[in-house]
Amino acid sequence: EAEEKARLEAEEKARLEAEEAERLRLEEEEKARLEAEEKARLEAKEAERLRLEEEEKARLEAEEKARLEAEEAERLRLEEEEKARLEAEEKARLEAKEAERLRLEEEEKARLEAEEKARLEAEEAERLRLEEEEKARLEAEEKARLEAEEARTFEVRGRRKSPVRSRRKSKT
Repeated sequence: EAEEKARLEAEEKARLEAEEAERLRLEEEEKARLEAEEKARLEAKEAERLRLEEEEKARLEAEEKARLEAEEAERLRLEEEEKARLEAEEKARLEAKEAERLRLEEEEKARLEAEEKARLEAEEAERLRLEEEEKARLEAEEKARLEAEEARTFEVRGRRKSPVRSRRKSKT
């Protein structure tokens, strides 16, 4: 009976120890599972934080790139505007210079034409003056010839009528 009691107690003790061991094993398993879950949760959280960090970094880089591209585009636009302004100024300057050259050319042409006209008018006036002079000379010569002829006629007559001759001579 004592042996049986001892055996039963030993069995009970062994059963209790086995139960305790099983409880501890399950507890360790649960603890390991919870630790693994926590580790996985923390790793997932860290991975999400890194993903968001990379996303933000990429967003900022894209914004910076876009800002720089916009700045470059604006710089090029202003450069083109300035280039166009300078070209327009140069074109206007050259057009003004050409207009001035043409104006001076026209002025010179008009001056030369006026000079030529004045020269021709002076030549024409001189020709007319000489023509008038020649005409007057010829008329004077003709008049003198006629008067000489007339005088000779009167001279011939004058031998008869001397007072007429003297009157005629005094006129010439």
